[in-house]
Amino acid sequence: MAFYPASALAEVSDKEPTANLFWAVGLTTAILCFLLTRLSPWLGMAVLLPVLLWFASSFWEIHSPDISPHLQREQGSIYYLQVYAALMTVIGGFAFGYRWRKRSSSPGKADA
Repeated sequence: MAFYPASALAEVSDKEPTANLFWAVGLTTAILCFLLTRLSPWLGMAVLLPVLLWFASSFWEIHSPDISPHLQREQGSIYYLQVYAALMTVIGGFAFGYRWRKRSSSPGKADA
């Protein structure tokens, strides 16, 4: 039975990024995007694009057909929810920084 290939259970959680890593990257990038986009949208984009590429490659990996079912079984659905929530935090940081920049530079505001 030890040589039967179906009897081996693969552990994939130790080879994938942890939810804590996604949150650390997401929150750090969200704060950087928020502050840098306030100064210049191009600075925010310079931080946002590499992190979006990292998230995209991570999504590609955790949703691959050979890894996803095992990761779902080991980590549960909450793992995937946390990954997407961390990405939304990054996008939200950029969006709120951009909105803050537009509101503070609106022509109707009086300078003090």
